[in-house]
Amino acid sequence: MKKSTLIFLCVLLLLSGCQQSPKSAAPTDRPAGNTSDYSDTSSPPPAVGNASEGGFQKEMNVNHPFRLDAACKAEGGYYLQNEGYIYYMEAATGRMILLCGKPECTHENHTACNAWANTKFLTFYDGKVYYTNMDAMHDSLLTLCAMDPDGSNHRDVQTLMTPRDRKGWYRALCEPMLWNGEIYFVLQDNRVCKNRLGGDPKDNATLLELETSHMLDWDWKFWADGGDAYVMSRTVDEDGLSEAVLYLLGDSAAQTRALWRSSRIIPRSDEIVSYASGDKFSFYIAGGHLYTLADGGFWVADLKTGGETKLADVSGGQALFSDSEMFLYSARDRSVAVYGLDGGQKRQISLSPIFDAYDNITSCDPVFADGSMFYLLCYRGGYLSVVSSLYQIDTASGEIRELRDWPAANRELPAQDHEEHKEIIAGGGSLSS
Repeated sequence: MKKSTLIFLCVLLLLSGCQQSPKSAAPTDRPAGNTSDYSDTSSPPPAVGNASEGGFQKEMNVNHPFRLDAACKAEGGYYLQNEGYIYYMEAATGRMILLCGKPECTHENHTACNAWANTKFLTFYDGKVYYTNMDAMHDSLLTLCAMDPDGSNHRDVQTLMTPRDRKGWYRALCEPMLWNGEIYFVLQDNRVCKNRLGGDPKDNATLLELETSHMLDWDWKFWADGGDAYVMSRTVDEDGLSEAVLYLLGDSAAQTRALWRSSRIIPRSDEIVSYASGDKFSFYIAGGHLYTLADGGFWVADLKTGGETKLADVSGGQALFSDSEMFLYSARDRSVAVYGLDGGQKRQISLSPIFDAYDNITSCDPVFADGSMFYLLCYRGGYLSVVSSLYQIDTASGEIRELRDWPAANRELPAQDHEEHKEIIAGGGSLSS
């Protein structure tokens, strides 16, 4: 059982592109300082403003499913990644555009196409889009990169690890967090570190070290709320017991402390029943309170007192949150249930129109929630299939809209309209209908 699980995880990681090595990875970046030929000088989309908290976008609560590895929010829309390419999606209309305005670009040469990033981390901060890369062109060292909002001017910001930190084959442990001028990240030896934006890797501060020699699997997720930074670890030991621990991060390991610890729960059936649902972290922190899913329950913990209360009995696998609601996706019921953070269920949206439209949908993954909007990625034809549909679900009205410009709907890159690219960037993310 354990061996088959490990084999499946290794194959999935190899297929997903979550890791890269000099021998196996295609080049995924252009030399530092290279800019595009796109010469439009119109103002890019404005800064996010209230859409992020010092760079961390907790209101999106991104889940990072297999075919949509990264997403972030900008004024008027979102940046999404599919198969290594970055797209800009207008929030109001759902229209998408490949983030490359180079008229001569065929989007096949990864070192030249502005839309190529192949990253599991995207965030919009201080007027720039940040992402990470770890490929042969970066000497297989985890590197923070940035680009302008129109996809041009890709450049390296800083290397997040020294050659001594590299431990052979790399597994992407988690999405970093850019917050208040600092970058938080996890190295291959499970050291949680931070550095100032633009800093030297020799100045990395170690905030936490996790011993994993007896672990079968482990994952991390960073969070920020108010003036505090957190990291949640989820581990599965050799006996299959799962545990989640929330740490309040200080400026050093001595100042970091565990705030909350889950009960140890034995996974059963095909789903790990724990505070992390499968490989998704179903939690949210707001106002000093931790909201979690565990073993059929919706819970809240007061991070100051340590008290924990069960808000509701729930049925469903994966959840997304906002500062006022929890959105619970149930594959079995083919629905999204909306709960207030007091535990009361507000409404339930049937997803039957999605399955009525396509008879070959095999599985679905929540992507992110923003306001009342819930985004769901559905695979067609096979488990984690390259062919998929992306849906915008208005949980307030119950309206379900398939985003027709989602590139994986037809497995081909959409034709690039360069005038349209200029229009969306110059207009701050506004495309005419």
